[in-house]
Amino acid sequence: MNSTSAPKSPTAPSPSSKKLFQIVASPDGMEAYIPGKTQIEQDVAKLNYDQLCAYLLKLGYAIKPTQKVFDELVKCANSNIRHFETNFIILKGTPYTPAKPATIKWLNPPTIPKDLVRPGIPFGIIKQATDTALAKTIYGQELPNLNPVGAEKVEEKKIITTHNDFTVDKNGEIKSAKGGQAVIQSDGKIDFLDFYTVKDVRPDQYHKVDFPCNVIVKCELQGNLNWNVEGDLTVEQFWTAAGIHVKGNVIAKSGIQLNNASDENKAIRIQGNLEAVFIQSSCFIVEGNIKVEKAILASRLVTNGNLECIGDPGKITGSELIMNKGTIHAKNIGSEKEKPTYVKYLSEESAKNSKVEALSEGTRIQIRKSNIIIKFTQPWPPPTS
Repeated sequence: MNSTSAPKSPTAPSPSSKKLFQIVASPDGMEAYIPGKTQIEQDVAKLNYDQLCAYLLKLGYAIKPTQKVFDELVKCANSNIRHFETNFIILKGTPYTPAKPATIKWLNPPTIPKDLVRPGIPFGIIKQATDTALAKTIYGQELPNLNPVGAEKVEEKKIITTHNDFTVDKNGEIKSAKGGQAVIQSDGKIDFLDFYTVKDVRPDQYHKVDFPCNVIVKCELQGNLNWNVEGDLTVEQFWTAAGIHVKGNVIAKSGIQLNNASDENKAIRIQGNLEAVFIQSSCFIVEGNIKVEKAILASRLVTNGNLECIGDPGKITGSELIMNKGTIHAKNIGSEKEKPTYVKYLSEESAKNSKVEALSEGTRIQIRKSNIIIKFTQPWPPPTS
């Protein structure tokens, strides 16, 4: 049966010790204080922190005061009155602390995804699991009888481990030389992916992001975004979002409809290639090649590469195509019933090497400074007589 009597000081005060101030310990041994209105010797002001700790140890107190307590005590000893108005707590025992599992604290600002890994920037702090700490009195005695009954137990002390691409400094801060995504596994390991997966673009954290890696979007890509993607971008569902710049390649596995058919200031800019199922009412500026499976409708496309649209139906209507260097390979361009399609070649060679099965009447072709209006449906290049 645990004893309920108050703990005693294991070391009696030395009779030769000069009394610098009165100190009173609480009955449970968890606190000691200097009574209010009691005098403090001026010699206290001459002590440094270690000397004060040594003095208290001679009196039998094993717990050290905090730096803040020391500063307040010296300040009081230097004052004219040299006493505290009320009881001044000088020592506190340590309470019972239950075991805690390992945790990670995210460091990214709240304006970006918490698990986004940016090269060289800490994204989290690891706090490893801790064991139970018993209550300890100001005399240094452990008091198991003060532990809460039925306190929560941590059955398994998990250790957080990290992927080889992560480095952890002495403070527990985690970072990587590469960009990507941190993933917490069920076994406590923080894994690293060299791409980032977006499952929902609606939270504020996804409205303005610089992604230092490849990005895979699993949801509908919508809204007015401000994204800079250092790698490739893959969009698995319908795409209506504006404000995206991509340094790598883009694959749109569904359709694209940005509702911006001509404004290059709001265009999607891609430094690599673009592949899509269909493009409608959209403006793209692409450094590489463009490959569209089904159709390009009422859009403006500017490219330094080749443009291909040879799927089913493989048509391009009501659009502007600016071919800085490459060629066009398509089934059908233009429509007699819709807005004329305009094709501009900056190179005669590009126009000559293009291949279109049917150019509809009314389609405008510009080759450098020469303008051609198609009078009747015909293939391109026109058949020679």
